[in-house]
Amino acid sequence: MEMESDLLLAHRLADLADELALGFFGRRPAARRKDDGSPVSEADLAVERAVLAVLVAERPGDAVLSEESGSTGAGARRRWILDPIDGTIPFLAGRRDWGTHVALEVDGELRVAVLSRPTEGTTWWAVKGRGAYARTRGEALSASRPLRVPAVSVPLAAARVGGFLMPGSPVEPLRDRMRWIDSSVCLVADLLEGRADGVVDEGGHVWDRAPAALLVREAGGHVDDLRGGSRLDARWLVYAADGIAGALTALVRDAAA
Repeated sequence: MEMESDLLLAHRLADLADELALGFFGRRPAARRKDDGSPVSEADLAVERAVLAVLVAERPGDAVLSEESGSTGAGARRRWILDPIDGTIPFLAGRRDWGTHVALEVDGELRVAVLSRPTEGTTWWAVKGRGAYARTRGEALSASRPLRVPAVSVPLAAARVGGFLMPGSPVEPLRDRMRWIDSSVCLVADLLEGRADGVVDEGGHVWDRAPAALLVREAGGHVDDLRGGSRLDARWLVYAADGIAGALTALVRDAAA
C-alpha cells in the first residue's frame, strides 16, 4: 500500500514540475552559470522549490537528492532523487528534449521511477517488480500501456544506438560502427518503445540516471556500468536491448580502458 501511495506521489510531483516548467518554456527565463559551468535558470529553481515543498509536507522523514539543492536527510532509509528540469540547455534553447526526473530509492534500491517529456505530453514510469509503462497526459494511471524493450537479433553494426557523450569521448570515433542516433527527444524512451536498441551514457549524474535505470530494467532491458553492475555514480552506463547488450557493453568497455 505504501508503494502505491509513493507511486501516486511521484506522478503528482512530475505533473507539478511539468506544469510549472511549461509556464516558463519559450519565455527566456533568467539563467546563470553554476560553478561547474552548467546553466541553471529561474525555472529550474522555481520547479525545485515547488516539488520540495510537497515532499516536506507529505514525506517529512525522507531524504532528498536534487540537482540544484543537493542532499538533505542523510541516513534516512528512503531517498527521493529529483531533477526538476533535466536538460536545462535544450529547455532554454526552446527544444523539446527536456523533462522531469523523479525516483524513489529505499534502502539503496530503486523502487519507483517517473520520467517525462512535457512537450510530448508523455510520462514513462516503473515500479520495481511491476514493470514499466507509458502514460499520456490527462489519462488515468490505469490507462497506462505496458512497455517491453524488444529483443534484437542484429549485429552491432546494424543496431540503433544513441548516447550522451562528453567532449572528446573515446566512444565518439566508434559511432560509425553502429547506426548512431544523432537527435532524439528522449533516447531512453526510444529504447523503451523500440525505436533504439542501445544508449551509452558517459558522465551522467545520479539524478539523470535513476529513473532511466529502473525503467529499462523493468522493461526487460539491460543496464551495465562496464563492471557488471549498475552503479548510478559510475562514469559509464550502457542501457541496451537483449541481443546487443553484451557486444555494446564490451565495445564501450574496450574504448574506455
